[in-house]
Parts: sequence; structure tokens; C-alpha cells
Amino acid sequence: MKMYNSKNPSQILFETIETLFTTGDINCLEAHPGMSDLSKNFLKVKAAFPDIKTELLQQLMEGEQVASHWILHGTHLGELFGIPPTSKYVRFQNLSIATVEDGKIIKYNSEIGWLSILMQIGALPIKSTEANR
Repeated sequence: MKMYNSKNPSQILFETIETLFTTGDINCLEAHPGMSDLSKNFLKVKAAFPDIKTELLQQLMEGEQVASHWILHGTHLGELFGIPPTSKYVRFQNLSIATVEDGKIIKYNSEIGWLSILMQIGALPIKSTEANR
């Protein structure tokens, strides 16, 4: 017998992400097999940006699939993949697509604006030239 969750897929995804970023507790992902990659990397990102916050700008749902456009922001206060803390505030985008079945996120693909993050913390130099103006 199939059990159905009374929440729609977009609510499930939103609440899961909000809980993760608010509490920092990756255990909230255990019920969602599609979130295993996020659970592996989240603690590294949270350590680098301990004050990280999320803002959901837009979310579209079609059937069991949910596309989300998030803005994340925080201060680079911890090591990020070997890059020492810079104390710089960053703001970047995240686009994700999730599949939710029977109240569980079974697939989650996310694209984070790593280029933007690395530029904002100074890990990638931005050369200013007359051609760029």
C-alpha cells in the first residue's frame, strides 16, 4: 500500500532545504535518498560560510518535479576547499531540480555559482582592462 504525504513536492523540497540551512543538521536529509551528494558537501560549505542563508526566488512544479532558483549569501569565515578564510561577504545563485515521490526527494541536481563565489572571495583574479569597460 502506497502512503502519500499531504504536502506537495515543492513544499517538501522547500522545507527540507530550509531545515538544512537553518539548523545545519544533515540528518534531515536521511529520509531523502536523492540528497546524498548534498549531504556529503553541505558540511564543507557550512564550515566555510557559517552564517549562510537562503532565499527562494522562484519555484516551479510540474508533477513530481520541482525547479528552484535560490540566492545564498554569507561570510567566508572558514576554509573552502583549501582556500583560507577571507572574511568576505558573498552572494550567489543556486538552481536545482528535484524529483519527489511518496514524500521523499529521490533525485536532486543542483548547480551552484562556484565561479561567482571564487571571484568574490578573491580566489580568481578579475583583470580590469579597457576592453572590459
